[in-house]
Amino acid sequence: MSLRKVKLCLFFISLGLILVRNGDTFAQQITISDAISKMERNNPALLSAEKEIQIKEEEKKSAKGLRYPKGELEVKQTFLDSPIDIGVDPLPFTYEVQEKQFTKGQIKVSLPIYAGGRIDSANEIAQHRKTEAVYQKEWTYNQLVTELAQRYYGLVLAKQNYEVQKIKTRLMKQHADRAEKLFREGIIAKVELLHAQVELSKAEQEESTALSDVSIVLEGLNNILFESGLWEPTSKLFILSEEPALDVFKATVNDSHPGVGIVNAKIKQAEVGVKAEKGVNKPTIYLFGMHEIFKDDLTLLDPTWAVGIGMNYTFFDGFQTKHKVLAGKALVEKAEVTKLKIQKDLESLVVKRYEEMKKARDQWSSYQKTLELTEENLRVRKKAFEEGVTTSLEVVDAIYQHSRAQLGLLKSAFDYDLAFFQLLEASGQTRRWEEYLKNSIPIEFQELKLEEIIH
Repeated sequence: MSLRKVKLCLFFISLGLILVRNGDTFAQQITISDAISKMERNNPALLSAEKEIQIKEEEKKSAKGLRYPKGELEVKQTFLDSPIDIGVDPLPFTYEVQEKQFTKGQIKVSLPIYAGGRIDSANEIAQHRKTEAVYQKEWTYNQLVTELAQRYYGLVLAKQNYEVQKIKTRLMKQHADRAEKLFREGIIAKVELLHAQVELSKAEQEESTALSDVSIVLEGLNNILFESGLWEPTSKLFILSEEPALDVFKATVNDSHPGVGIVNAKIKQAEVGVKAEKGVNKPTIYLFGMHEIFKDDLTLLDPTWAVGIGMNYTFFDGFQTKHKVLAGKALVEKAEVTKLKIQKDLESLVVKRYEEMKKARDQWSSYQKTLELTEENLRVRKKAFEEGVTTSLEVVDAIYQHSRAQLGLLKSAFDYDLAFFQLLEASGQTRRWEEYLKNSIPIEFQELKLEEIIH
């Protein structure tokens, strides 16, 4: 890569960091609801799923056409090596039945009146395939909402982590400045000052890393939104004021669940497929009619028009149909076993996600208490250092303990939110996320009072 290209890349990277750093000025505010709406409009996976539904709808309409009359037009221009003549012995003359060159054009119409249930089966299968596509889109939507929630709230967490790192840096700067003053006054040794300055440099590096993390998570959000934007998430991390009982979520792992619905549609297709195969051993009865367009070229034996009824029946096919029916029945049984397994797996996943959510809530509650203790510990350590009765190491340790408690509180809220959306996905209730969030407690970064420690 040329030096010019390297400089250009560095310029754009720097510009991106500047934009992130000044997010309040340049970023566009977005709620979790806005983000989900954008994803629904833009995400290729959902658009593809919608197109699949349209395809199945057209196939369904096509299957209906099997019940309608079928009209055909056939035109043929024929050349013979010689005319066709008929002679009558012992009379000494012949009669030309067919000219050497002639044209025939027929309009043919046929209408099935009985096909052994195969037409009904084709229509049923088409309907079940569309149902499967609808459930598949819903399942895709649920998965994408969970992934979006992970990236959206991941951006919220990354931005709040950056704020924590900035405050930690300011605390370290304040501590280093105070250490320098105390060193000049001869109250502390130079090693204490050096330790404070080293930790300040470390905090500045961690702040820079946190800023880069924001850019990385932002790119992940843009990817699922299928946009290129600089977003400022306004929806907060949250904790439900009260979780519904586990049975509420397990109860929805039924036929209305997208994952179960997909399997049910496959079972129905397999069952109808068996009926269709059985219909092969039944006769096909149809009405037909024809009309000749080019009457001048008709022979004495050719009719101008004809109507009638026909039947087609295969009485032996080498036992193919018998074995296809048996294979179809085995496919039905396999699909039913798969359904039982999927339901059991989903129920287990619901329990797992529910327990993960409760665990994250317990951690969040624990970090709330820890944060209060580390805040008070930091105040005491700072005061003791100024009085020369404690070391810089103890102050730095108190700052890091407080920062870890701060980040632990935020991370446990993020884990809770992710487990919540995963629980909704597992139980097939993703579209009810707004209903549940009406009874949630937003985790406001401002409520954590980190700024008060600096003064």
